Amino acid sequence: MFQKRYKLSILLTVLFVLFPNSSFASVNDLTVSPESTTTYNRALFKHWIDADKDCFDTRVEVLIAESKTWPKFKSRCKVSTGEWFSVYDNLTITDSSKLDVDHLVPLQEAWQSGADQWSNKKRQDFANDLSEGNSLIAVTLGTNRSKGSKEPQNWLPTSSYVCQYLIDWIDVKKRWNLSVDQVEKDFLVNSLNTCTNGGTPVSSNPTTSNPATTSPTKTSGPVVSETGAPKGSTAKCKDGTYSFSKTRSGTCSRHGGVLEWLSN
Repeated sequence: MFQKRYKLSILLTVLFVLFPNSSFASVNDLTVSPESTTTYNRALFKHWIDADKDCFDTRVEVLIAESKTWPKFKSRCKVSTGEWFSVYDNLTITDSSKLDVDHLVPLQEAWQSGADQWSNKKRQDFANDLSEGNSLIAVTLGTNRSKGSKEPQNWLPTSSYVCQYLIDWIDVKKRWNLSVDQVEKDFLVNSLNTCTNGGTPVSSNPTTSNPATTSPTKTSGPVVSETGAPKGSTAKCKDGTYSFSKTRSGTCSRHGGVLEWLSN
């Protein structure tokens, strides 16, 4: 029963990529609204917390979940080394101090998209969201700092992860009922069309280098969403590897995407 449900989720996501303007396209489910102009306060998004009181705070939980090998610890609760693949720039990192855990939808962007009206508890929940594998992601310091609080039209990964990044951006916003402004939505719709046609979207106002292409650069095909499975579910990835996490569903972002969800 679980496998059938996961396969249905994968089918719907493939349809989402192939037909981004149809009735089941998540981008069209997002509320379009001007950004809030209230003063952003990062301190109102408390992180990193140890929600389950197991000694590992949210950052450490992400580092453990995303390391390709079981990491080593510099203390009982802090990760020292492991093996991480930064999908923003296709770099393998072994030193945790060279990684940031990025909020895929930045905290300031969330604030401007509706989080300014949230309670502090809800802002804390957003800042430490381990419910899915796409809210938080371990990436190189440089790419995270260059991204800052930028929307996709102003910053995109310089890697084949770009189409999955756009899908994840939409999914996080939908899950948390965050709005998009009109420029942002138009860019998302156009970029997903580019993905559908086998191309690589490029930010329309880049502040960092993006792959310049005079003709579409072929990707590996439709990207399967990392969402749709309960916490702790195992994913079989397209390259034949498996991904499992006790704190969120498995992620295959760096292994070609999800081939199929497996029953617990």
